[in-house]
Amino acid sequence: MAEPSNPHSTSAENPEPSSPVAAEEEVEVNAPFKTLMRDIQMPPEYRATYPQEGDTAGDAPAGYVTMFSDFFGDCNLRLPLTNFVAEVLEYYKLHISQLNPLGMTRV
Repeated sequence: MAEPSNPHSTSAENPEPSSPVAAEEEVEVNAPFKTLMRDIQMPPEYRATYPQEGDTAGDAPAGYVTMFSDFFGDCNLRLPLTNFVAEVLEYYKLHISQLNPLGMTRV
């Protein structure tokens, strides 16, 4: 299992890549995530992070929840959750991390 990513890492802990190619690849990978966070106006206090290479949905650090980007696009989910979505999840005794995008469209 891959080591969980550290959502609190700073640039001092992760020095700049020595190769410009690596830096360009990182920008390409993170660009859609940053665009999504901007488009849905994700509040910074939620500390949304992009997983590191090799991480899986089960590798979310303590205190974090894995959510699919499709939740926000195809399923029109917004945070904080509406009372309706929270009540549906509570009624069925589900945590949002237990849903996939297809299941979320049904809510």
